Amino acid sequence: MNTYKTMVRVQSQTSSMKVTVWAQVQAMNPFDAKAMMEAQYGRGNVIGTPTLVK
Repeated sequence: MNTYKTMVRVQSQTSSMKVTVWAQVQAMNPFDAKAMMEAQYGRGNVIGTPTLVK
């Protein structure tokens, strides 16, 4: 398994605005990583393509 990271939008704890944060996930490839992040954070909240963490 590899670790991938990408930016995601999440709800702020202190306001009603969304903030952008880094998220990491372990997956076999970047396509699986994006699918896992979309399932967790929502389809429109994953920004960009997951990149491999070295």
